[in-house]
Amino acid sequence: MGVMPYGALPILRARKCGQRPADMVLISMIGALPGESNPVVIADKPVTYEWGWLKGLHACFWTHPKGYSSKHILDAYKANPAALYLWDCVNLKGYDIMVLPSLDSISRPHDEWVWRVHADRWLPSAEREFLEGEAIWS
Repeated sequence: MGVMPYGALPILRARKCGQRPADMVLISMIGALPGESNPVVIADKPVTYEWGWLKGLHACFWTHPKGYSSKHILDAYKANPAALYLWDCVNLKGYDIMVLPSLDSISRPHDEWVWRVHADRWLPSAEREFLEGEAIWS
């Protein structure tokens, strides 16, 4: 079991009482996100985090090219979130995130598969909506 990312403990406590965040959780790989109204969790250290609190939630990893960590995304995916997104705050580009096995590993037993992060770029209109604070999921 890993450590809880900063800001995840209040979400976990609320989940234990049957509550959940009303908005998408922002998971920052680059430190604090001042002025954000959505719940913010900070996962900017090279450690193994505990992601169980994320089950069933929509979450967006907030990063930039130098702060990106596929390990955190792969680990978070194992918690079965409703959806994962990625926001590149330098280039202002958003992505839907999927985790898929590499093609060369699917001939092996499932527990030996090598998993990779796959990102599908958002349409420009979705990126504008995200910047304006509009919901990006249905």
